[in-house]
Parts: sequence; structure tokens; C-alpha cells
Amino acid sequence: MEAATMNNPVNEHDIVVNAIIAANKADYTALSNIEKEENYIAQLFPDIILLDKKTEKPVFIIEVKKNGNIAQCIQQWKSVPNIPATLYIIVPLTDLANAKSIAGVVGLNTRFGSYTVDDKQRVLVKYE
Repeated sequence: MEAATMNNPVNEHDIVVNAIIAANKADYTALSNIEKEENYIAQLFPDIILLDKKTEKPVFIIEVKKNGNIAQCIQQWKSVPNIPATLYIIVPLTDLANAKSIAGVVGLNTRFGSYTVDDKQRVLVKYE
């Protein structure tokens, strides 16, 4: 995914969420819960839900988390018996090994991505 620059971001989380949405808007319909929680799936409110543009069915569920919130995020998704799309948990590159370890201990089968944000607020996301 290419780097993207966001205007007037609130915080790192929002910068990353907005960059992911911008990078995927050509291929998917993106629903976000940044401003208020109104888009839910499996009774949870993930940061982003990417829908197939033709069928409007969810393809990807994306959560963006930092170290303090990773374990709670993984635990909440572990409680969902059938996640209706591919779940990605996107974390800072420095938190990736820890996030994978937590998911392994909890038993959550998920995909991960990592991100970096440079001093100009350009985001680079790498998906596994």
C-alpha cells in the first residue's frame, strides 16, 4: 500500500484509519466508525468495514490498535463465534510480535498488518 497524507488528523489512530480508507476506496465501499459508532458487524463496531462494491457484503473487517488496546481487541473478536469477513488487526510495526503472541495465546485466528507513520504523517501499511 502506498503512503498517504491526511489533513487535520485527530491522532495517530485516525491518521492510520483514514489512510487505509483512502488506499482502498477504489476497490471497496468503506464504512468507518471514527466519528461515531454506527457501523457494526457481529454486534461490534470495528474501525473499518470494507464492503464489496457490487454485493455490499463485508469482505474485510479492520481494527487499528496500539499496544494498550491490542489484548482487549483480540479478546473481543475471540468472543465472536463466526466472524463474517476476513479480520485484520493493524498495529504499529513495533507491536506486531506482541499482537501475534496475544492472538496465539487467546486462540484467535486473524490476519495482521503493521503500520508506520513518518514525521510528515505519511502512513505505510503492510499486510501479512
